[in-house]
Amino acid sequence: MKLTISKKKPEEFIKDNNNQIFNFFNLNTIWNLKNNSFYKDLISQKQNINFPDSRVISLILRTKQQRGPTFTKEFLIPQNAKNKIHFFIGLENKDLRKISTIVKTPSKNLSSYNPPYIKELEFSEKEKKKIIKFLKKFKPNYVWVCVGSPKQEILANKLYKKYKTNYFNVGAATDFLLGKKKEAPLLFRKVGLEWFYRFVTDFKYSKKKVWRSFVGLGYLIFGKVKTEVKK
Repeated sequence: MKLTISKKKPEEFIKDNNNQIFNFFNLNTIWNLKNNSFYKDLISQKQNINFPDSRVISLILRTKQQRGPTFTKEFLIPQNAKNKIHFFIGLENKDLRKISTIVKTPSKNLSSYNPPYIKELEFSEKEKKKIIKFLKKFKPNYVWVCVGSPKQEILANKLYKKYKTNYFNVGAATDFLLGKKKEAPLLFRKVGLEWFYRFVTDFKYSKKKVWRSFVGLGYLIFGKVKTEVKK
């Protein structure tokens, strides 16, 4: 089974008006794809559209990088998202007013739910039912899932079965937008060294991800994870 990476921009799929799941992959994701068959099977389902969040992945596959944080800023801030309904999973309610100001979207069009932290990869059925209840009540056009990979991709695919809309799995992108976390400097992003910046500035949190990213790079280079780029 090959992992399909899209050459298109995420916005091109949104214009098609289809309900889909948008995933932004880095090398840590590649590690998860190789070592978790359940995760790989979910991501391979047709509702998933995959983009290379990592500069390294985009160079190896010879396609354009599509960063989750960049997409989040460019899609939320312009007027095209202003009159849509947005639901954020992993964002606290107190942050909604600030994000409303930043993206110039009425607060009535924004809602959120911050599930409890779990060590497991999949949230409990109770939590999923609670989130689905929120979605059916609020009826969002877009759901922003910000609980980290691979949890967010697993959660989005499970929710999609019960409530079909557009899901954006963007990790820490909203934290960058809100100023809760600092993005790697532009130079680090351009040369594909975001992982190094995170490693130095947040060693305790990043050390496992950095190690898995190196292993994931090997998987990609030596074809342990099969990929194809699709227009």
